[in-house]
Amino acid sequence: MGSVSPDGYFIYNLREFIFEYHNAVFFRIFGLEPAALNGSMDWLMAKFHTDDVEHVMTCYEELITDGGAKKYLFKLYINEEEKYLRCSLVVSEDGDYLYGIIEDFTIDQQNKIHIEQINAHKNITLEVLAHDLKEPMGMIRMTASSLENNIGTLDENDLRRSLQFINEMCDRNLKLVRSMVNHEFLKSSVVAIKKERADLVWELQDVVRFYNRSHLQQVRNFVFSSAQEKIFLFLDSMKFLQVINNLISNSIKFTAEGGTIEVYAEERTDEVIVSVSDNGIGIPAALRNQLFQYNKEVLRKGLNGAESGGLGMGIIKSIVELHGGRIWFVSEENVGTTFFISLPKN
Repeated sequence: MGSVSPDGYFIYNLREFIFEYHNAVFFRIFGLEPAALNGSMDWLMAKFHTDDVEHVMTCYEELITDGGAKKYLFKLYINEEEKYLRCSLVVSEDGDYLYGIIEDFTIDQQNKIHIEQINAHKNITLEVLAHDLKEPMGMIRMTASSLENNIGTLDENDLRRSLQFINEMCDRNLKLVRSMVNHEFLKSSVVAIKKERADLVWELQDVVRFYNRSHLQQVRNFVFSSAQEKIFLFLDSMKFLQVINNLISNSIKFTAEGGTIEVYAEERTDEVIVSVSDNGIGIPAALRNQLFQYNKEVLRKGLNGAESGGLGMGIIKSIVELHGGRIWFVSEENVGTTFFISLPKN
């Protein structure tokens, strides 16, 4: 079991002060060489974060004194990086042996900390939005109310000016909301990925099914196809589907009504290919080399005037690369665009 487990396993002789068993993961967790395991335990204490040394000693004394089984959380400091461990420890009935399972949950802990920071920042962002939108929304409401009350007496010029004012106020404040949303999206994208085994075909079918159930299916055709019935892959489903949704969203912006957006998946020998294609207006040659950069110069409005976030494509590339994959595209103006994503099977 220890040879195939992602956790560290060990058996420590408390009388002889030697490790009688340890798997390979144990070495990797502590960044050790096998020769360092026997003899003095100073090497082990040196791996713990200075904030946790006293806590470790207290837990060890408690475990030896009380015996039985205990669970502890510890923090290491290795190669200038923090690492978080969840330890399940058991002392044998005769007090001669210490059995342990060590789980590295660093990614989970870092994500938790980062998400807490993001949530705290989002609360502030919502407060700022509520404050900044209160006055313009009130002005829009007053203008709309005036139009409603005087609809029969206003001449065409007055009506046009009022509607123009409402349109400009909406446009200005939509830009404010979009700017803040993009900023929060960029911050949330840096949360480390956590891969789990998933059926990619089912996940992609579910995404396309959502669009076919929405009002968008009345003006666009959404199609999904796959070379295999099931494709199992280790990936962070939430983040990867964020990529797919962003690509589909871009296709919607640049594809005329009645156009087709297709998602396709294919398992190959060493990789899985996912593509999102459309028969829209294509990407101008002048923008192609900078498309994945965080560059406002590549922004352009969709066919119906929809604004581009300006951060989406850079985030897409980052998430794909975090999965060990790569992304590229083929585009021809007035013909369409296809984005390809290659994900390694291992």
